[in-house]
Amino acid sequence: MMEGLSLLLLWAGGSLKQTFLDSRHHPVLVHPAHYEQSCVRVLRALQASGPNYGLGASLGLLTQVDTDYSRTQVPSSATYSGWHIALIVVGCTIAVPAFVMAANMGARLGLVTAGIAFGCGCLILGVLASFTALAGQRSGLSAYMLGEFAFGRWGGRVANLVIACTLVGWFGVTSTIFGDAASLLGENVIGVSLPEEIYVLIGGALIVGVSVAGFKGIDRLALALVPIMLAFLIYAAWMSFAKIDDWVTPSGGEPLTLPSAISAVVGSYIVGVTIQPDYSRFARSRKAALISAFLALAVSFPLILFCAAIPSIAFNEPDLLKVMTLLGIGVPAFLLLVLASWSSNVLSVYSGSLSLATLLQRTSLRALIVTVGALGTLLALFRVGDYLIDYLILLGISIPPISSIYIVEALLLRSTFDADALANRPRLVLRALSAWAAAVCVGYLAHRGWLTLTTVAALDSILVAALVSFVLHRFGPRSAKQLPKGTD
Repeated sequence: MMEGLSLLLLWAGGSLKQTFLDSRHHPVLVHPAHYEQSCVRVLRALQASGPNYGLGASLGLLTQVDTDYSRTQVPSSATYSGWHIALIVVGCTIAVPAFVMAANMGARLGLVTAGIAFGCGCLILGVLASFTALAGQRSGLSAYMLGEFAFGRWGGRVANLVIACTLVGWFGVTSTIFGDAASLLGENVIGVSLPEEIYVLIGGALIVGVSVAGFKGIDRLALALVPIMLAFLIYAAWMSFAKIDDWVTPSGGEPLTLPSAISAVVGSYIVGVTIQPDYSRFARSRKAALISAFLALAVSFPLILFCAAIPSIAFNEPDLLKVMTLLGIGVPAFLLLVLASWSSNVLSVYSGSLSLATLLQRTSLRALIVTVGALGTLLALFRVGDYLIDYLILLGISIPPISSIYIVEALLLRSTFDADALANRPRLVLRALSAWAAAVCVGYLAHRGWLTLTTVAALDSILVAALVSFVLHRFGPRSAKQLPKGTD
């Protein structure tokens, strides 16, 4: 996959500068300051298709060789087809919190209305993810490097820190739910009684083990697990289909409005939309990036939610895994739990580490992966999952504007993404930070029901951020002389 990639080490003036050249002969983004170290390590090119790559990564060789381009553009020789990327995103959407949300909405809305909410919310996610995917493919950069272009070299790090904390928290949320469910299923299905903490620790180790293999390891995991997980979900829905008497009337719980349900669906994966460039930057073409994002979120995700809701409604039981046990498929339920937590949390660890890579520039990506995995596991042990609802609300307000601001920067305002372009960016881009603050305020007002544009709080914040960012760029101060030094 990496034939044609050359690694050139230049020694000039006592400092090391690293430049990758892809087959299109344009310099790939590496800021020289990232490589100013007192002790220069010998770097050598790795063939991503080499037989020992996956083994070495799985053993956790925390080297300085960045084969996942955490701070650089992805060369064309290291790209993948759209189907590979789509499977990775689908694997992230098959998650235990999504099962809980789908069952809850099905009970409070009825399956027909819940299906409408799933379809509308996922369509919004698919459209938004298509834009973020295009930004990633066009630039070849992760969401966090795009953030530095949009918010400035310092401002981007603030945004990246927010995303990193969010992803670590999401890792803890999923791991907490996984530990509880695994302990219960383990005792009821396979007769093994272990504390929740043991399952959390085992799950964390498995997730970190795959994540250190980078994008190649995640791709292989998705190819292996996604078909199995989809088969389990479809089978459980098919076995429960005939037991549903009423598809329209809500079966229980507090009433829920359709706009609120759509907003919850959007909020459930909006962070995934924001970090979509982390995977779409590996897309072979713009078409591959667009198709993979739209197919995974606008087509596959609503079907996954609907299949998760059917068994829960049929048995009037919000816990899908418990329903599968009642259906006599307890072992598949246990496997689905393990595989779903594995595939979704791998992406949280990987993307959280990419975000921290912009802050801790001299630390290898694999070392960051181990750190993020350890922090997420620690949060799970302290049961951060108990605050899931408040956490999702926070996500739906503060994170979405980041994506719309870097979309405006990458697709409308910028055509180059090389090292010089980043070095010339100011430390703070005030228009981007102002747009972010305004969007968060509007999102909060919409969430409280005081002011709304679309009735979906997350969508309100996204639209306001994009509009304010573009307007301030077009009509704001045009010269750096008009602004304090280091701002724009």
